[in-house]
Amino acid sequence: MLEVKGLSSKAGGFSLDDISLTVEGSQCHVIVGPTGSGKTMFLESIIGFRKALEGEILLDGKDIKDTPVEKRGFSYVPQDLAIFPHLTVEENILYGLKVRRSKDSGFRALTIELIDALRIRHLLKRATENLSGGERQRVALARALAPGYRYLLLDEPLSSLHEGMKRELWFLLKELQQKYRFTMLMITHDMEEAFFLGDTISIMINGKIHQTGRKRDIYHNPETLDVARFLGIRNLFEAEVIDTCSETLNIYCAELNTNLTVLRDAALPPDANVKENDKLIAGIRSEEVMILRHGYQRQNQDNLLRGMVLDVFEKGASHTILFLPERSQKGVEIEVPNYAFQKLNLRKKQDTIISLKGENIFLIRPA
Repeated sequence: MLEVKGLSSKAGGFSLDDISLTVEGSQCHVIVGPTGSGKTMFLESIIGFRKALEGEILLDGKDIKDTPVEKRGFSYVPQDLAIFPHLTVEENILYGLKVRRSKDSGFRALTIELIDALRIRHLLKRATENLSGGERQRVALARALAPGYRYLLLDEPLSSLHEGMKRELWFLLKELQQKYRFTMLMITHDMEEAFFLGDTISIMINGKIHQTGRKRDIYHNPETLDVARFLGIRNLFEAEVIDTCSETLNIYCAELNTNLTVLRDAALPPDANVKENDKLIAGIRSEEVMILRHGYQRQNQDNLLRGMVLDVFEKGASHTILFLPERSQKGVEIEVPNYAFQKLNLRKKQDTIISLKGENIFLIRPA
C-alpha cells in the first residue's frame, strides 16, 4: 500500500498543499486534472526527484520521504519516456536490472515474459531512434517493469499517441496489471483514460486534491463546482431548497423557472445537512437528461420541462441537443446516442418535453 499524508511541496510561486491519498495494493489510482494543476510535481515528490517540505510518504507502512530515489522501490515511466538513444531496445530494457544489480534468474524470466507480453521481441536489436511512438511506449513499460518492483508510477506516458494506439495500450496496461498484480499510480489530463484505467480517482486542481473516490461516485456526484466543470458538466443551475423530506428535497431553479424534486441519497453525501432556503447548485449530466418521445406515457416521469430544441450537433457516435425550457433563462444540454436520436427524429425549433430524473440530479454547495 502507498499512503501519502499531508504532503506539501513548492516550486517557484506554485505549491502543493496538504495532499493525502491512499493507493491500495494491486490497484490503479489515477490522478486527473488540467495542465498546470501540479500532477507531475506531486509524482516527482513521491519518487524523490523533488523534496517534499512536509508530510509522509509511506510505502507498506514505512516512511520513505528521506530515502534516496534509487532505494524507494518505484518503477517510473515519465511523459517523455526517457528512452536512452545510445542503447538498443534490449539494452534499454535490461538497464533497470543492471541498476538494481540483480542476477536473479527470476527477474530474467520476468523480463522475457514481459517482452513477449508486450510483443516487442522483434525489436530487441533495433536502435531506439527507429521506433514508432507505440513501440517506444512498450519499450518504456518493459524497462520499468523488468526490475520487478511492485509499484509503477506513470506520468502521462500516452498523451502523445493517437486515439487508436492509446486505446490499445489501455487494454495492455490493464492486462499487465491484472497478470502481475503491481500497484499503479498514474497521472493524466484525459478523463476517459482515467475512468478506463483507474479503480479509484483523485481530481487535482490548482495544487489541491478536490475529490477522491470510486470512479462511479466521482462521475455521478462531483463535490465541488470546480470538479463538475472539469468533468465537462454544463447543466449547472442555481437552486434554493424549498422544503425537505426524509427521502427527497424540493428545490426551485430560477434559471429554469421550475421546481425540481431531488432524491436526497443520490444527490448528497450521507452526512450532508440541508435545510430550507439553503442556496445550492443543481447539476445533471447531459447523457442523463431524458427526451420524451411524442405520445410517450408520462405519468411516471418526474421533473418534466416543456420547451424547444434550439440546435442539434452531430458527433459521430452521438448527438448533442441544446434545449430551451419555456420561460427559462438558461438552456439544457442533452447527449443522445445515435440509435435514440434516430427514434426521436428531432429537428431544430421542434417542441418537445424532457425529464430531469430526481435520482440523476446532484447538489453542490457553492464556494
